[in-house]
Amino acid sequence: MKQLLLLALMGITTTYAEFNLQQAIDTSKSGETVVVPKGTYTQPITIKKGIILKAENATFEVESNQPAILIDSYKKVTLEGLTIKWKTQSNPKKGDTPYAVFIRAGEVELENCTFEALGPGEASPCAVSAQGKSVVEIKECCFNGFEYTIQFWDGAKGTVEECQVMNPGRCGITIGGGAKVKLERNIVTGSRYHGIRCTGGEIEAKSNLVVRNKNRGFYIGNKSAVGEISNNLIVDNATGINVFAYSKLAIKNNVIIRSSYAGLSIIDTAKLEVEGNIIVDNEKGLVGFSAEKGKEPSLSIRGKNLVHGNKTDAEKIRLPSKTILDDPQFTAPDAGLFKTNAKSMGLEDPQALQALWNKWQTALDNGL
Repeated sequence: MKQLLLLALMGITTTYAEFNLQQAIDTSKSGETVVVPKGTYTQPITIKKGIILKAENATFEVESNQPAILIDSYKKVTLEGLTIKWKTQSNPKKGDTPYAVFIRAGEVELENCTFEALGPGEASPCAVSAQGKSVVEIKECCFNGFEYTIQFWDGAKGTVEECQVMNPGRCGITIGGGAKVKLERNIVTGSRYHGIRCTGGEIEAKSNLVVRNKNRGFYIGNKSAVGEISNNLIVDNATGINVFAYSKLAIKNNVIIRSSYAGLSIIDTAKLEVEGNIIVDNEKGLVGFSAEKGKEPSLSIRGKNLVHGNKTDAEKIRLPSKTILDDPQFTAPDAGLFKTNAKSMGLEDPQALQALWNKWQTALDNGL
């Protein structure tokens, strides 16, 4: 192990045929760094101890109904600098764990990793799935494809920060039952359905760019969720934020613009604090609907929001008299700068969102 580390530091790498990665992991000691030499690795691996798996130019290219990397350790595991390309070998069956990285338990950090689906959504169901008592931090990672790209379930906790989640199938980030996740400074774009979904979990979403998802930018439901959605730029989705069930949320200081159906769509059983948002240039600004089939909803928004330029500002929702109906006069929306002079309205940190906008434009220019 020490010899391999020394060779890697000297810039000397072994070929895949000369290096058994699973053996290197199994013989390492807890807390050690296992450097993955340059090469392409096609066999799944399992990590059951607290190590750092680090690579500068190593790629996992795996076709299997099991994870490319399975983590089941109660000591911290770090994956750093890996490129992981994955798809299932056949249609998944009961008992399979069809995830590129599956975190069964433990504290895990993924940093500066790249995930790429090798097949369409059904063949690449999920990039990262965290379950049970796992605590997962995902930082500065790039994802392209996968049906459900990132998933937290069954009480898992974690953060997703400064990541690019591009072209998911049904959902970019899912926060499931009992999970608690913080999302900050991410780009979530290109989903055929939803960008971010919280169903029965707790969400804290701040300063994210959620753009060009064909159905919802944020889908809160169908099980009740709690949390806060604030300072997000939500652009060119069918619905910006859609809230279902008995969800309890604070929705604050977001810019929701150019939704083809509605900026904010709310069920009458939800309890929301809606304050400081700018909802402009949508087909419908705010829409209310009832949990009871055939019943007319009774909804009102108490907070102060700016609502302007929508074809219909409000449908089945009563807006308070303090609602601002003026043009927000964004500084340079075509360039991603949604700064406004409207006091206490909209993005609290427009420069941070413009930086994400620029990063997204660069990704589009590069064909992602």
